[in-house]
Amino acid sequence: MSAPGSEPEIPPADAEASEDESPLAAVFSILSLAVLIVFVFAFKDFILDANNIPSGSMIPTLKVGDYLFVNKMRYSLRAPFAGVELARIDDPERGDIVTFIPPYEHDKHYVKRIMGVPGDRIRIRIKSGCEIADYLRESSVGSSNDPAAEIALRDQPIERDYSCAERFNQAPRVAVVEYRANDAGPWRNYGLRELSGAEARKLLVDSDDPYVLHPDYQSADTTGLARDLPVVFEETIGDRTHYIVERAAGDAVFGGALCPEISGEGCLIPPGQYLVMGDNRDDSKDSRMIGYIDREKILGKALVIYFSINWYDGICREYWNDFRTSSLDADPTEGFRLPDFPPEEQFTACSANDAESMVGGRLEYIGRQIWHTLSERAPRADVRWERPATLLN
Repeated sequence: MSAPGSEPEIPPADAEASEDESPLAAVFSILSLAVLIVFVFAFKDFILDANNIPSGSMIPTLKVGDYLFVNKMRYSLRAPFAGVELARIDDPERGDIVTFIPPYEHDKHYVKRIMGVPGDRIRIRIKSGCEIADYLRESSVGSSNDPAAEIALRDQPIERDYSCAERFNQAPRVAVVEYRANDAGPWRNYGLRELSGAEARKLLVDSDDPYVLHPDYQSADTTGLARDLPVVFEETIGDRTHYIVERAAGDAVFGGALCPEISGEGCLIPPGQYLVMGDNRDDSKDSRMIGYIDREKILGKALVIYFSINWYDGICREYWNDFRTSSLDADPTEGFRLPDFPPEEQFTACSANDAESMVGGRLEYIGRQIWHTLSERAPRADVRWERPATLLN
């Protein structure tokens, strides 16, 4: 009861209503969050996807630890979540970096470069780096918009890390790709130009892949690596250029999955099929091994690198296998001779977790991965600040 002379207290009009509506408000909040989550995943599945690069098959264009956006509407309009193609917008072109579902591995997505389109006749010949310029001049014409400038650039003298004068040299074995568009006209090539040894070292040293390291960065005690000399070439497709890497004693992956005439009269790419290859030519599971890629399996076009971090996972894995397990008294000075991650740091930063597969149930595996990342990987990681905002040709 109100005191004499005072106004009676009137409860807020919406006090009881707010109590009654609180469960309904909670439901709406949950529904709003669910709609937002669905929208985010639909956007990722339908318009713009974010991918990370876990392997070295596209080095040096894409390095292990790169994160990139993929334009999933570049070629097709697909139903979210179902992946069914609703409408075709455009077709991939030579040189495009695409994501696709590989044959026989429907739960994976690969990233490779289009090197042949439907109707092309393709041939792949293995040549020594010492004979590339002469071979291309005699066998085919360039595919750039200025072939004369391309030839002049290719013929410039370079400082190699190997000698072509030696009988047993370390020249790389290069998979030279040539094509005839629509199976007509002259054979065309992609204008290979070799980079100097110094340029190649600088380009590859932070790739987190010990197999593309120059032997000077490896150790004489390394047992698990072939100590091959990596050599970098520039390829030209139209007005776009990119780099590829070949190794002196690499596997020279051939085209066994295509046709027996791949090194002679060439293979004719069927309608609706594409030939893809990785830029790391000696370490790429591509059309030479898995065959052509169906147009329906191509999901999108790589657009831009938005973040890049060198976790040193590949380096630590090989370091542990080659040095820490070879002797009970490991020498802290043994390891890969990297300028930003010397052997002394490898000795303290690399652990058995880098070499061992993490077993157990799914939750246990995820928990171990999170702990391993926070406690060991993150402290040794380096952000590649120069790579974000790199547009992908």
